Amino acid sequence: MRTLIVSAVVMGLLLMGGGPLAAADGTLKIGAPQPMTGSDAPFGDKFKKAYSLAVEEINAAGGVNGKKIEVIIEDHQAKNALAATVAEKLITQEKVLILTGGRASGQAVEIASVAQRLKTPYLVDHPSADIITAKGFEWVFRNNPTGSIYPQAFNKFISEVPGAMPKSAAVIYDNTVFGKSIANSAMTFLRSKNVPIVNDEAYPVNTLDFKPIVTKAKANNPDFVLMVAVSTTDAILLTRHAKEIGLKPRAFVGFGGGFGVEDLAKQLGPLSENVFSSAAWSGNPNDPKVKAFYDKFYSKYHIYPKEHEVEGYSAIYIIADALRRAKLTGNLDADRDAIRQALMTTDMTTVFGKVKFGNWDGPLGDHYTNQNIYSPEHSVMAQWRGGKLLNVWPKENAETPYIFPDPTTK
Repeated sequence: MRTLIVSAVVMGLLLMGGGPLAAADGTLKIGAPQPMTGSDAPFGDKFKKAYSLAVEEINAAGGVNGKKIEVIIEDHQAKNALAATVAEKLITQEKVLILTGGRASGQAVEIASVAQRLKTPYLVDHPSADIITAKGFEWVFRNNPTGSIYPQAFNKFISEVPGAMPKSAAVIYDNTVFGKSIANSAMTFLRSKNVPIVNDEAYPVNTLDFKPIVTKAKANNPDFVLMVAVSTTDAILLTRHAKEIGLKPRAFVGFGGGFGVEDLAKQLGPLSENVFSSAAWSGNPNDPKVKAFYDKFYSKYHIYPKEHEVEGYSAIYIIADALRRAKLTGNLDADRDAIRQALMTTDMTTVFGKVKFGNWDGPLGDHYTNQNIYSPEHSVMAQWRGGKLLNVWPKENAETPYIFPDPTTK
């Protein structure tokens, strides 16, 4: 535990862009539970980079009302119980004003419960399970789309593109809250269009052999194969085994998670070509301000930002805006409540898109509390092409024309 505390504090100082003296006096602290070790560490690194750039920019511009901001990252190793532990530590020991982060939905559910119990605002930047903002928690806010919104771009694609409505679909998803939320949303829409679901297959995270599942699907000759994987390794193996076993749908469609990470293309090579991913967008790439951010991020880190990086970067700007408007007194409990109230009146635009939190009903009837009301606009259908994940639908956000049906599966 001591090593974890030291690494978290050091990381916080690095993200602040200052030294120990700056951290000791007048700094506005933000806590971020993230997986910095273990199999999900690449995701934690994505958010670390995003937070760092935002903090660097904000502090260079004078901070928030003259005070610097600091992000303290605590490693939860992608373990749900540990996520609750480190969230409580950030609140009670590090005395952070607000939390963000989480990475996966299972961890975010735990963090949200801790934040609600300890009356500390939590701005979710990426975890998508509907339940996170469907519990009526007044201390929890979310900028990114919920899991049931992820398929919205897919729904529009098959409804608007001539001949794209599936004749049948096999749906394969992990048994996490992330996987079940998205799969349920996709299947609900398909059934409303009288599309037969020929396979409804859940699997445990970190499955080593998908061949039995995809062999079952192959026997039903599905027109579309829909795949949900919170784990990158699951997304890679599921796609590899589906193609190796000879599944030949008109389209393979993933839904964010492991299907939105560049390792998918690196590991699969040509097998990733034309695989779709319907998920949260990365901002509108045709907006000059968003493109400028992409270029700046690439200049600093030599990678182009996608969903995770844009969400993390935007979260820090949303928090800074709330901190700027909140009347902070130095009383920790009062200040946390002032930030919560400031978040409730947020009305701004980030590189991720427009932000305004409200209470409304989601696609499956879940009643959301403090969910970004613009979330339905923030889903995009992308496609892996030549090792890059490029937006293809809707047209106004497209970076390249879609390829459909997939000629590699003929």
